[in-house]
Amino acid sequence: MNTLLPLSLADIELDVPLRPVTDDLAGFSNELSLKAGLEQGYAAFAAKTFSLGDISSRAIGYADEVTRFVGLAGTSERQQVAYIFDVLVALSLLDAAATVTVALAPPRSQCDFAARRRVLDDVVAAVGGDHTFAALARKAFAYPGMADTGPAHLSFDAATVPGLDEVREGQPAMVGLEQGLSLMSFLRNLAPAGTLIERASLQLDDADRFAVASEADELDREHLDRLQGACHGARLLAAADLARGYLIAAATKDDQTVRDRINAIAIRLQDERLRDVVLFAQAAAERLKELRLMQHRIADRERQR
Repeated sequence: MNTLLPLSLADIELDVPLRPVTDDLAGFSNELSLKAGLEQGYAAFAAKTFSLGDISSRAIGYADEVTRFVGLAGTSERQQVAYIFDVLVALSLLDAAATVTVALAPPRSQCDFAARRRVLDDVVAAVGGDHTFAALARKAFAYPGMADTGPAHLSFDAATVPGLDEVREGQPAMVGLEQGLSLMSFLRNLAPAGTLIERASLQLDDADRFAVASEADELDREHLDRLQGACHGARLLAAADLARGYLIAAATKDDQTVRDRINAIAIRLQDERLRDVVLFAQAAAERLKELRLMQHRIADRERQR
């Protein structure tokens, strides 16, 4: 195995065979099981404990790989940068998805709050003077009780790339530049943003039905709690799909009407926290669109040479 550090993007040894790549917002939604029915399934999802430490480690790892790509691009031929620019877009999408998932997933422990603080601090530090983006991030990461918790003495390191035999379809796992072929395949096979928007709308229809049912007379405490949990679970999943829809539309140059459709549906989330997370995803999507514009400029220059 070549242990020399790559000096340019051309020196990256791309791994084969391809491995499945799953972003963290998709992984979040994949935790839903409806085997016991809608009501039970959504309620169980709302009560789940998510591995925020693992998700935050992937966010850190993806950010590091983005920085690594940019550094190597500076010593690379422009043609090589243009050839694998999709790898940068894919890593940036994965970074954004992991970051948004940390903001979206309900924290259950001091470790979860520490993960949220770490990722938020990284986001604010990375955007520098973009005060509007930083403000959106702070709102998205705000959570009841978070301001009252002291900083945990926990550290979160960048995730490492697992072996191919450890990767499971539908489960997020760290990838890096060496998995560039898998990243390009991932980017080209993303679910259409429109499909996610339609699913979010159906999930919010379910949430509305659960909300109406919870107002019925003579409900016992257990059934009421389950209906309220199901309502929240459906809205959490809808927020994940809307956020992911923004990111995918930006990364895949989807129809401009996607933004208007998501904005119209996001109003139905009811929970201000969830709307703030979706707004943060929208801002992150704008940064992905800027990458696509940069890619087009580089490609145009190459064609003119």
